[in-house]
Amino acid sequence: MALCLPMMTHRTTALALTIFLAGCATTPPAVETTDVAAAPVVVETPADVPETPIPSDSLLPLLQAEFALRQRDFEQGLALLSEQAGVLSDPALTRRALRLAEFVNDSEKATAMAVRLVELDPNDGAAAAAASGWLSRTGQPAEALRYAGLALELGHSVNIASSLGTYESLDSDGRAEIAEAIGVLATRWPEDDQVAIAASLLARLEGNFSLAESLIRPVLERSPDDTRAIMLWTQLMLDQSSDSPFELLAETVSAYPENQELRRQYARLLGAEGDYAGARAQFAILLEREPDNPELLSTAALLDFELEYFDEALAKFEQLIALQERLDEAHYYVGRIEMGRDRYTEAIEAFAAVGPSREFRDAKAQAAQLLSDTAFASDIKTFFENQRRLYPSAAEQLFLLEADSLRDWEGEALKAYDRGLTAFPQSFSLLYGRAMVHESEGELDAMENDLRSILAQDPNHAATLNALGYTLTNHTQRYEEAADLIERALALSPGDPAILDSLGWVYYKLGQYSASEALLRRAHNAFPDPEVAAHLGEVLWIQGRQIEARDIWRDGLNRVPDHPIILEAVDRLGAELP
Repeated sequence: MALCLPMMTHRTTALALTIFLAGCATTPPAVETTDVAAAPVVVETPADVPETPIPSDSLLPLLQAEFALRQRDFEQGLALLSEQAGVLSDPALTRRALRLAEFVNDSEKATAMAVRLVELDPNDGAAAAAASGWLSRTGQPAEALRYAGLALELGHSVNIASSLGTYESLDSDGRAEIAEAIGVLATRWPEDDQVAIAASLLARLEGNFSLAESLIRPVLERSPDDTRAIMLWTQLMLDQSSDSPFELLAETVSAYPENQELRRQYARLLGAEGDYAGARAQFAILLEREPDNPELLSTAALLDFELEYFDEALAKFEQLIALQERLDEAHYYVGRIEMGRDRYTEAIEAFAAVGPSREFRDAKAQAAQLLSDTAFASDIKTFFENQRRLYPSAAEQLFLLEADSLRDWEGEALKAYDRGLTAFPQSFSLLYGRAMVHESEGELDAMENDLRSILAQDPNHAATLNALGYTLTNHTQRYEEAADLIERALALSPGDPAILDSLGWVYYKLGQYSASEALLRRAHNAFPDPEVAAHLGEVLWIQGRQIEARDIWRDGLNRVPDHPIILEAVDRLGAELP
């Protein structure tokens, strides 16, 4: 049945196989990045296809889908189209729903639409390949291989190896099923490179390196510059600690100098193996051909930075900024380079330009440290006020960073927390941070109020329960109350070394030496921190086991010489350390 619906051309490509140290990784099918909202839902059908009226129950949802897509509400448009694709037996509609699902990277709907399209058009090899790819990506390798076989029967290439992405997580039955399916494909299509690569990768995953080599050699003979085959061969050489694992790869790169993807993989693998100079040389060649490629520029700049070619790194990061690419990363490293050259004004400006990203926190902390070293508390406050105006979504984090950077100015950190809590009165992080400042200044009532404000919102906040209990243990004689708080924390986070240490310490204060020692030993075994060593040593000393106590303390001091808590305990107990 052909309805008055769009006749879309479905296009899919094989999933890319990238083989590095970790083996095989899968990526989603490539899709056309055309404007999926531009094409109308109702269009003319080809003259040779008889029109069938759209069922009345489907007309309104299809019109709603059209309006949703024109408003760029892709989620709603996809929901309506995929629903109608399940109702109407029209391949064109299903192709469009699949294309939209791929465009928004909705794995679940893309899988369903690809499978539905194969059901509606069993002769569409591209649809079978797409179904195989999405089934692999959604963790259904056996089904993926079944659809891969359909695609091969229809003469369409498929990345069979993508189905092995979850192989190592399968149980023995699952692995056997996958191995059998790939074996069947290899028997039926012995000359297919995709099948041979998958069979070789499977042999590698099973530890049969000689078989893997024998299976990949014919691919290298048929397609000597096949990137995946060469990378798999190189991985096999690395697996077996070959004296020259990169020999074939290097020779092929030289023989096919225009193969950018092969050179890119070579450069990355050199970097992964620690040959940064070799990787840098390859990226230089890559950049000669693609000088404005942001991915290449970024990686090459990072290599320059790590190898301390700071002038070259700075030029590349500034090029990225000019291209408006990888801006946060580029500004961050410009700041790092300028800071290393004692160009503090330029460094602060660069760090200030870093937006919310993985580099954000460190960039602002570095800028604040530079201001702390070269300016005044008022300059730090002004810096963070400006940052909050620029990045309001990160305001809470910026208050925390401001308070931390003002600790060297008496009273200023507390004022920063106060300003933050005016804006975010229920912030756990700000309340906790202010509580720790109150403790350091001996304001125990204020500290307790802040921690109890957190517990009023979340009575099961384990870190706060532990912090309050530990503080009461150290600064009051409310040991029973402290023990109750810490026991609650441990019930919420069993095995946490910090909480074990706190509970062992309060039990010591309560005179429960045996229970205290057991908890402190568990904490010290899990996390041999000097503070834990100080506590465990004291418990042992009080029980008359001075030799053990001294050994524990000495071990702690070996880790952190002159640790104040250990030295205080040794001095208070009159325990000399020879």
